[in-house]
Amino acid sequence: MKILHICLASAYTEGMAYQDNLLPAENAKAGHTVTIISDCYKYESGKLRETEAIDKLLPDGTRLIRLKFDRVVNSLISNKVRKVPNLYEIITQIQPDVIMLHNLSTLEILSVARYKKYNPKVKLYADSHTDRNNSGLNWISMKLLHKSFYRILIKKAIQYFDKVFYISFETKQFLEEIYKVPGNLLEFYPLGGTVLSEDQKFQYRKEKRDELGIAEKDILLCHSGKMDVRKKTYEIISNFSKISNQNIKLILIGAFSEEIKEKVLHLMKNDKRIKFLGWQNSEELLKYIAASDLYLQPGSQSATMQSALCVGTPVLFENVKSHEDFMRGNAFAINKCEEMEKIFNQIIENPNILQEMSKKAYAFSKESLDYKILANRITI
Repeated sequence: MKILHICLASAYTEGMAYQDNLLPAENAKAGHTVTIISDCYKYESGKLRETEAIDKLLPDGTRLIRLKFDRVVNSLISNKVRKVPNLYEIITQIQPDVIMLHNLSTLEILSVARYKKYNPKVKLYADSHTDRNNSGLNWISMKLLHKSFYRILIKKAIQYFDKVFYISFETKQFLEEIYKVPGNLLEFYPLGGTVLSEDQKFQYRKEKRDELGIAEKDILLCHSGKMDVRKKTYEIISNFSKISNQNIKLILIGAFSEEIKEKVLHLMKNDKRIKFLGWQNSEELLKYIAASDLYLQPGSQSATMQSALCVGTPVLFENVKSHEDFMRGNAFAINKCEEMEKIFNQIIENPNILQEMSKKAYAFSKESLDYKILANRITI
């Protein structure tokens, strides 16, 4: 089967552990012929960089085509319109059996709809990560871009889609209320991860704890990503610093934004239990998370939370509607950051609770988050 993933709004980056990487990789492992069409942006050390147009094979045999956005007025508008040259012709050359459009917010939704119109046997899917937390944050963006431009495009194209997948309750709301996508087309399709065997987890746990000088009996907390105000990184460190116990440790992986960097470093320099590991590739990040006892995500949402569950590491996150589907006795859900101090003390007093939560994380992940299962969904 020929499967085409179109990623014009996600800065596809080789080697990352995001949905755009892992779904095509699983499709390729299953023996399908896979192509990714992406824009010419990618992340380097946590920063967005422009790259060149290319057409090459990735190590797993997946074909990667990068296309530069056509210029529409200026670069700002071009990056919102997301039009690329000759997409319809490229799709016609590939002749896919399945098309997965990652994000509806592109002028090229018309190109994939046109292809489906003339090739009705093709399965056409889309997924959306767009919600009120990450899009339409001001009047101009919401009114002119989402409620006008994107909504008009989606209205023209939506009749040709077989399903539109949403990753959270908030995403579903945005699709229904802002883009007016019919409810019968919508299906929950969570961000997932690669489920790690317990033997592999033990190996990574030993490897990384030895590297960091952290004893097996110590409780290791982990926080990662592009760390800024919305990530609540400062609040994590502040609450952690209130705990005097020396057997609880914290590792930070990623990069600090300028707005929090100074005050975060000030807190860290007085606490030797905190280690900043900088930016790590997806493989190393996964190892560190597997070596940890609890992954911390009290602020903005990230797919790393699902990756943590997939390696049997319990999580701490904000008590919001979109997290309800992930609460299976494997998570601490907090309403305010001050609750973290109490939870840290709780797990110090009873570390066994983390072992039980780890078992439940594994059980849930194998059933609902394994990208092998999610990738298979678009081939049936």
